[in-house]
Amino acid sequence: MNEEKKRILEMVEAGLISASEGLTLLEALDKEPAQQARKERKDHFFDELVSFGQKLSGSWEKQSDQSTGSSSQPKDKLFQFVQSAVQKLKDFEFPLGKTVEFSHTFQENDFSPQRIKAETASGSFTIKPWQGSGVKAECYVKMYGADNEDEARESFIKNSVFYAREDKLSFSVGLKLMKVDTVLYVPEAAVKDISVKLFNGSFNMRDLDVQNLEVKTANGKIEIKGSKVGEFEGETGNGQIYFIDCEGRKVEASSFNGAVHVVGSVGYTEIKSFNGNVLCDLKSDAAHTVKAQAVTGNIEVYVPDHMAMKGILRTNLGSLQLPESGMKKVIEKEEMVQKLVRFESEKEALGQVVIEAETKTGSVSVKTTAFHENHNDKESEPPSIFEGE
Repeated sequence: MNEEKKRILEMVEAGLISASEGLTLLEALDKEPAQQARKERKDHFFDELVSFGQKLSGSWEKQSDQSTGSSSQPKDKLFQFVQSAVQKLKDFEFPLGKTVEFSHTFQENDFSPQRIKAETASGSFTIKPWQGSGVKAECYVKMYGADNEDEARESFIKNSVFYAREDKLSFSVGLKLMKVDTVLYVPEAAVKDISVKLFNGSFNMRDLDVQNLEVKTANGKIEIKGSKVGEFEGETGNGQIYFIDCEGRKVEASSFNGAVHVVGSVGYTEIKSFNGNVLCDLKSDAAHTVKAQAVTGNIEVYVPDHMAMKGILRTNLGSLQLPESGMKKVIEKEEMVQKLVRFESEKEALGQVVIEAETKTGSVSVKTTAFHENHNDKESEPPSIFEGE
């Protein structure tokens, strides 16, 4: 049976059959698995996922360094690593016996947190402002293997933490075999620190004022819109990162497999994607530094037309594009393995942006845009070239 499973996985890897077809074949082989084997599979899944999350922040630099010398082998290994992790996440969604669904609300009245820390294994996490005087977490739970709703709810409450003390709110779900989609309502007053760690789920936040925001997920999209964020750090293994119509001093965002978009008034921007396009659209003269890096994707940087800029663009296989006019100094260098452009604009202005952008197989373009002071009057969307990523 092991040889048959190996053959099915090789067919999926080679693209001969889809992942869903492979799951169907594997299910047929394991139609009557032993109870102990199923238990081991459940236990090992979470441990492997934790390991993946721990590798998330340390793997990027190592892969980037290796790709300079021999890009194909590290890239293939990374794609296999991400694909394997995502496949495990999909397996986790596969029905494991009886499923019970219910909702539960945690609430703490007359409490305004300055620090929020949240951790969940599976499920989305959303933060919204509200007019209430306290905090409230609405949880939509799907639990596997429970006999009835009362038993499932009791187990969920017993293994969850919703703890408010002094100025800190802690929220976590300790059970492995459940999916919990959470909507956290907090007062509109500014929050000092928010830290969210997810393994299989997306993060969403709108219209909040936060000094420091850290979000990490192994599989899921990260989206922040219409907010003021002093410093933002976001990482995802498989998913997009959107930082749209926001203000911030510093933004650092990286995705292994997904697009990364930063649109707004940001001072320092550092964005990376291994397999995905990168976009930085500066909306004010507060910007001073942009560092963008990709391996297989394109990079686009938009700068207000009244600002001065200088920098360096690199690519191995793609093209490099600058504004047609307004550049007083352009040095082009094309070697066998890399194209390079150093540039500086003609105009002298109080605001200047330093741009460093590099991609291996994609293209890099820098463009100027008309500056509008009231750019937040309506929600801006990424250019159509990035739609669907």
